[in-house]
Amino acid sequence: GVAPDAKIYAYKVFPNAYDSVIISAIERAIDPNQDGNFSDHLDVISMSLGSVAPGNPDDVVSKAVDNAVSAGVVAVIAVGNAGPSEETISSPGTSRKAISVGATNKYDSIAGFSSRGPVIWTDSEGNENIIINPDISATGVDICAARWDSAWIDRQCLDDKHIAISGTSMATPHVSGM
Repeated sequence: GVAPDAKIYAYKVFPNAYDSVIISAIERAIDPNQDGNFSDHLDVISMSLGSVAPGNPDDVVSKAVDNAVSAGVVAVIAVGNAGPSEETISSPGTSRKAISVGATNKYDSIAGFSSRGPVIWTDSEGNENIIINPDISATGVDICAARWDSAWIDRQCLDDKHIAISGTSMATPHVSGM
């Protein structure tokens, strides 16, 4: 992989990926042993999840990601697969402080499915705000990855334990590893 010496922590949020569950996982990454001392925070959070609707930096999950970054964690977030229209980035890819990741194909063209910015929202004071996301794009089309159970057996690559799949969730780990 991209970072073969990485130590990986996995915080499961699915199938109940409610905001509160996701935020608990983010907070756990800030304080893995939950002793109140944040000096042992994880170096990188790689998140490949999001809501189905476009988000904004003021929603609770985006704010939780920003808090993690403020605590010293690098947060790398998939922007979603709602392209090619503009303003389709879902939360927490709308975080102000995270590295938001779109997907490209092997020709370095933006993948048709990759969500796009800008992120435009109205804050609590009625002001319209704009941020430019994604911050970066990485290869996310036909990535050979470990297969779970019998999922996508028709997309086999390498052997019967691997599949080739596409999405910003396939691009994000490349950036996280770097």
